Amino acid sequence: MKNNAKKQLILQKDSLSSVKCWFLSRLLNTDSEKGYVLVIAIALLFGLASLVLVYARSSRIEQVSNTAAVDSTSGFYGAEAALNERANEITKIYQSNSVPSGTSPESTMACFDNSISDGTGDYQCKTYQFSGGDSERSGYSATTYVLEKNGGVGNVGNVPPGDNHAGLNMIEYGHSIIALAFKDSDVQQRQQQGSGQGRGAIAILQMDIKNRLIPLFQFAAFYKDDLEIFPGATMTLSGPVHTNADLYIGNQLAVDGDVTTAGEDLFASKGNDSAKKGNSPSPVSPSNYNSQVKVPFSITDLRVGIDPLGLPEPDFLDSSGEYFTKADIRIEFTPTGTNQSTYGEDIPFTIEVIERTQANNSPVSAPVAVSLTSAQRHSLRQPILVSEQLASIPSSSESFSNSTSNKFYSKAQNPDFSICKPVYKADFSNAGNNLTPAFKSTWNGLTSQQKKDAAQFAHNILVRRVQEETSPLKFKDLDKVGGIPGLVFTNNMANIPQSLATFQVAKLNSLTPNEIAALPYPDASGNTVQRCFVPAPLTDIGRDASNHNKPPFRFFNNRENNNNGRDMRLLQINIKSLTIWNYEGIYLDGSQLKSANQLLFKTVSADGSAPANSFQALGMAARDTSDDGLVMYLTIDSNSYTNAGGNTSRYGFAIVEGNQLPGLGSDNAFNLNDPTGLTIASDQAVYLQGDYNTRNKQPASILSDSLNVLSNKCFDPNKVINKEDNMNCNDSTKNNNNSLGNAVQTVMNVAFLAGNDVTKGNQYNGGLENYPRLHESWSSIPLRYRGSFVSLGTPYHVNGQWPGTGGKFYNAPNRQWGYDTEFNDAKNLPPLTPRFSAMKQESFIRSFDQ
Repeated sequence: MKNNAKKQLILQKDSLSSVKCWFLSRLLNTDSEKGYVLVIAIALLFGLASLVLVYARSSRIEQVSNTAAVDSTSGFYGAEAALNERANEITKIYQSNSVPSGTSPESTMACFDNSISDGTGDYQCKTYQFSGGDSERSGYSATTYVLEKNGGVGNVGNVPPGDNHAGLNMIEYGHSIIALAFKDSDVQQRQQQGSGQGRGAIAILQMDIKNRLIPLFQFAAFYKDDLEIFPGATMTLSGPVHTNADLYIGNQLAVDGDVTTAGEDLFASKGNDSAKKGNSPSPVSPSNYNSQVKVPFSITDLRVGIDPLGLPEPDFLDSSGEYFTKADIRIEFTPTGTNQSTYGEDIPFTIEVIERTQANNSPVSAPVAVSLTSAQRHSLRQPILVSEQLASIPSSSESFSNSTSNKFYSKAQNPDFSICKPVYKADFSNAGNNLTPAFKSTWNGLTSQQKKDAAQFAHNILVRRVQEETSPLKFKDLDKVGGIPGLVFTNNMANIPQSLATFQVAKLNSLTPNEIAALPYPDASGNTVQRCFVPAPLTDIGRDASNHNKPPFRFFNNRENNNNGRDMRLLQINIKSLTIWNYEGIYLDGSQLKSANQLLFKTVSADGSAPANSFQALGMAARDTSDDGLVMYLTIDSNSYTNAGGNTSRYGFAIVEGNQLPGLGSDNAFNLNDPTGLTIASDQAVYLQGDYNTRNKQPASILSDSLNVLSNKCFDPNKVINKEDNMNCNDSTKNNNNSLGNAVQTVMNVAFLAGNDVTKGNQYNGGLENYPRLHESWSSIPLRYRGSFVSLGTPYHVNGQWPGTGGKFYNAPNRQWGYDTEFNDAKNLPPLTPRFSAMKQESFIRSFDQ
């Protein structure tokens, strides 16, 4: 059968060939010339058809190739865009003073397999969509995830030589970011077919980055906006200087450090102010940087036009920001109107306390905010009768060196750690007329036990009457007989010690509260001791209107309200008194007196490595080491006080008696010689008065909407700041509010971060030399400062432009300012120091492995 079929097929082929030959012969025989033409035509036709087929096939191949190229290119750019977006997201986390957290996916396939974890937090898989470019082309997607390097632990070191900001301390974190790009139509097809969605990527990229966190307080001056410095008198600014915009410098400035700008232009005029922004100056040509800028201004290294640095978001000081969230003490100002009848009785603040460090210096796993009761807060408004231990600390003649290279230039030499001073000596030699010869004779005739019993009985009555008073007592009223309402001694009072049967207790009625506090008696060791009062830890200052007659203390800021001035409402915080209250304060809970010990912060044990009689040596220092130390946040609710939310806020906070802070100094046992210190942050204005952080110096910073500085002189006999409508502060105990006189030398060791005005038109913003807002006649009196000036923009809540000097505003001090070089060591940076983020790309890799 197979052979027959084969023969039949051969016969058919032969027959077909015969037909072809016959047809051609007929054509040739008919007209040979025409036949040749036809054959050629047919051949050409077959050839053209073949070319068309080849072209069609080639075009198809080219189209497919072009589509693949477009997909590959689009996928590459999409993956690259996704890498950049993910890198920016990571960098923004660092800019917010945080670090990324989470877990990476187990593998690339985990991003596409629901049965496998695709990671968590900042490292998990994340997909970005991209358009195909036109309506007929499929879109693209890029799936990314992040791998942390070094187990997520940052490397502490210094910026390498040659890099911007070389030598500064940094923490460097490394990350690898992976991106896989897909064509959406391919993904949909694989989903329908049930095949692996992680396959078929048209581009796979990897970018390795490093994020450097560099503390802002490692700069003498750091500005987000234009930085202008035109001091009228000679001023040397030692340390690195940076602006994220343009730099304008002139007059008598010298910069002993490196200078970097993100702005492309630099303006300079040594010896004059022609380069001020308001004068519309011409920028210095780069070819003249050395002769016109570096040499005349003593600049070590100059770099202009570097990449802008990543800075914290503008709202990081808000009541929802990082400093509120991480604070250990939160104080909210809630003032009652000064025209209200309940003004004196209402407690104008609330306090939340968060314990974050355990006694063994390990972190509290779940910190909880605890609110102080009204009884506890009431006690913070009254003077404190300090213990015999604190009252016995002797005073000393502290001093400061006049040599800028001496460590005692801004630190107190032989620091005075005394707490308060009794109003007379123990032998009555300088006692006032209230202590009559008869009283002295009677007292000296008592036995040691009778003196002790009488003094302690009287002191208990003093404390109870102070706590029973509903309105705050004025500190100077403690110098008046009857200065504490209801303080009356009778010979038939309850609980009079039996040993005092022969002592007429009623004789104490002739004494002032301060004189009663100073009654001398022997302690357990037989030493004669006396006691004394310190001011209230918190005081409400200011009036809502100038015609209000309360409270007795006010602060008139001549700069605000378009330089027409405004009465401010300030909550004054006395650092020394606050620390004492936390150690041995007393509050009245119902009818019982209770201890306030460690209600604000937990304390360390007495530390023999600290300076004698310092808070740290006495066991009064805070043990908090979270975020490197104690953080206090101060705010006012802008919903309840709408004026506080705009740029004409009349509210703020005053910080006084901060010579010694409640943190740990550089020599400490609890934190192994790593100092802690204190950071105060506020979304409102802060007024810093007097010497600050000069005894047992610690890392310290103040971050606020605007920063005002007041000298040691601006502290009246009531231990409050008090200022009327003119420069200089006033004595509020006198009816005419006489001026306390010109400013006196004041020394501060603290980093500042605050809003600063910008030059508008020819309205100069005052420059860096007027970063701290002044309100007194300094008249070349020294203002000694060691720290760092940081400005991240203009103030949100005050709008008073720099008014110039003289008149009712201020006269300039002798600005003895310098960068605190101790900040070069990371352990000496203040708690929760803000940092800028500088991202550096290490590598960029394209992979072709699926």
